[in-house]
Amino acid sequence: MKRLVAITIVAAGAWSGYWFYASGQKRAAIENWFTEKQEEGWTASYADLSIAGFPNRVDATLDDLSVRNQDGSIEWNAPFFQLLSIVYNPSHVIAIWPDTQTFATPYGLVNLRQDDLRASIVFDGDDASSLNRFTLTGQNLQARTERGAWDAADLLLAAEREPGATSDYKVALNAKDLSVTVPGFGSGALPDHIESLAVDTRVAFEHTWDANSFLFDRPKPTKLDITLADVTWGAMHLTASGTLNLDAKGVPEGSIAFSLQNWEEMIGDIANSGAISHEQAQSMRMMIGMLAGSTGNPREFDATLTFSGGMMRLGALPIGPAPRFSPH
Repeated sequence: MKRLVAITIVAAGAWSGYWFYASGQKRAAIENWFTEKQEEGWTASYADLSIAGFPNRVDATLDDLSVRNQDGSIEWNAPFFQLLSIVYNPSHVIAIWPDTQTFATPYGLVNLRQDDLRASIVFDGDDASSLNRFTLTGQNLQARTERGAWDAADLLLAAEREPGATSDYKVALNAKDLSVTVPGFGSGALPDHIESLAVDTRVAFEHTWDANSFLFDRPKPTKLDITLADVTWGAMHLTASGTLNLDAKGVPEGSIAFSLQNWEEMIGDIANSGAISHEQAQSMRMMIGMLAGSTGNPREFDATLTFSGGMMRLGALPIGPAPRFSPH
């Protein structure tokens, strides 16, 4: 009996020592990250860092965070941020955001409110140098900016590295019950409610994602393979698929084939809003109707959006400069 008690005491002491070692490692990793960023010219600070969870968890909570990159183009402020993990599995981290936070971007200030925004992040190895998979979920998200407002009842963003790859990921985005209000778009031009948005892609990046990638050191995408995009927006139903190769500046080359159902109702909504005249709407109906009629279903418009030389064209019709796909 005495031997069993002694073994129990020794085991408990060893486990306690291991927990304090693991918690010290986590504290040091967080403190070192902030120190490194400050030395690189960032503004990075927090009011307090606490570690809890003994005996089985190592949960870090940072209070009153403020992080801004070197040129001040991006800044994140939050009342707290948590990084939770099991003591014996530090490569699996649960990140939890507060109900309110702000982001300053080159496009303006974003005020974000949400319920239970969290992410499950799994790295290969304990040094967080290679992302294996990532799942972000949130409910009742509300984003407010000077340019408009975006709401979503449910959001899911998931990524998983392709088997045998180092920087290629399967990425899926699903959102339900979105509301979009953009001043200047034309009140009522389209319904402000998007019933559902689902996108399944494969994305190749210039290098693998790591722990630093989630804030500002994001790798650039080099190839975007859209397996399927599916959007239900009022009467309109859009599906799309295609492949784009991206150069060093994020300029795409490739094509996306899409199918647009109930396009006539969409044009009618835009015209009724005053965003375009009824004469312009009639011209659009005639042009799209001719193209849609050739497919055998006049209510369905099938076309290909081509990206080449920094420009876009719809079929053979030039429509303007191509967007850039760049995280910076």
